[in-house]
Amino acid sequence: MKDRLLTLALALGAFVAFYVVMAPKPDAPQARPTRPVSIEAGPNGYLGLVRWLEAEHVPVLSLRERFGKLAETPGLETSAGNLLVSTAPHLYPIRDSEVLPLRRWVREGNTLLVVAGLSDTPDWSMEEAVDPEFLEHLRSMTQMNFSQLDEEEDSEDEGGEGEAAESDQSADKDAEDAADESPSIAETIEAQTKYAEPLPFEMQPAGSHPLLEGVTKVSALSEYPTAKWDGWFNETGAMELAHDPGSGAPVLWLLPLGKGQIIVSGYGSILTNKLLGETDNARLLANIVRWSVRDGGKVIVDDAHQGLVAFYDPEAFFGDSRLHTTLWWLIGLWLLFVVGSQRLRPAQSNWNPVDITGFVRATGGFMARVMRPATAGQRMIANFFNDTRKRIGLPTDGAPVWDWLRAQPVVAEEDLERLQSLHAKVQQGRRVDLSQLHNLLARLRAALK
Repeated sequence: MKDRLLTLALALGAFVAFYVVMAPKPDAPQARPTRPVSIEAGPNGYLGLVRWLEAEHVPVLSLRERFGKLAETPGLETSAGNLLVSTAPHLYPIRDSEVLPLRRWVREGNTLLVVAGLSDTPDWSMEEAVDPEFLEHLRSMTQMNFSQLDEEEDSEDEGGEGEAAESDQSADKDAEDAADESPSIAETIEAQTKYAEPLPFEMQPAGSHPLLEGVTKVSALSEYPTAKWDGWFNETGAMELAHDPGSGAPVLWLLPLGKGQIIVSGYGSILTNKLLGETDNARLLANIVRWSVRDGGKVIVDDAHQGLVAFYDPEAFFGDSRLHTTLWWLIGLWLLFVVGSQRLRPAQSNWNPVDITGFVRATGGFMARVMRPATAGQRMIANFFNDTRKRIGLPTDGAPVWDWLRAQPVVAEEDLERLQSLHAKVQQGRRVDLSQLHNLLARLRAALK
């Protein structure tokens, strides 16, 4: 019993030492914001969008591969008439190899809806792993350039100011240009400080368009400080569909591309579970789906770039609770094996003497495995004749002495004939029964003594 307790203590000590030295230490538990993926029921998820579309008999597909696999994805039987919803910034940024396949797919007659957190800053977009080159990757997807809008300056005072007012404004502008453009520490801290209550925003139509039919206001929320952005398209120009009524900044654009089009929203929160039922958010989505999905097309939710992937993800693998459960089971079985079946064995001496019988048996077994029966039979008969030739004074060359043996009255005629028959077989290389040959030679030796 003591040896088992000692084994258990040593095993537990080895496990604790391994864990302290090698195992990564988990960070303090923190409430992480939910992400905009099709299976997420939290505030930032798209499960409400998916269930609503399915209830309206609109087929929905979760894309869990990169855009390079878009045309090969099972379920996309049609090459046109599909709507792809991609929310940015991405957790897994878009790669250069995905840009051309995505544009080719849109040009075939599909629609890309990019819901970008530009003029709002959702809480999920502030995680450390989120795309650090968000604007560059957004430009690659949409072919649009974006620039941050400055705050509106106070208008010039009317009358009496004249050239003095203009001179003062010019001096102020020169002073601002001379100042350091990099953000201060206070500004950086403020930009990363979450609001106690989310800041509401909205978009309103800038004119009439089928996408804005019945839409008067679309709501958005920002959990962090944000800025307003303007966007433009270098090739054919982008149509501004809606703007922010407070600042006048555009927040919804439409870009034609081949037979398809790209729709860009400057608000990244408008389709989430917490806002889909507010104001006219759902109506805007319904207009986009009705306008872009046709001929058996589908609504495709880009889950892969938000972390829900079908390819290998090391973080998801090591964070899977099933892996941890399996490891604990293996550790438990190892401890059970160590304590239950292993005993401390006494030291054993390496000295193991071999008796003569064992040596002969081993040698005979070796010879029996490597020597053919016919060869062994030839050697046995040759040894018998050499013994006989030595007795009668002849050279010991193994040659038979049949005449001498026939002249001996003590030798049975049948034994001599049997020996001649076996001798003829072994000379021809044929197999013989070595046991019978041994017994026959033993009788002949006994008779000749």
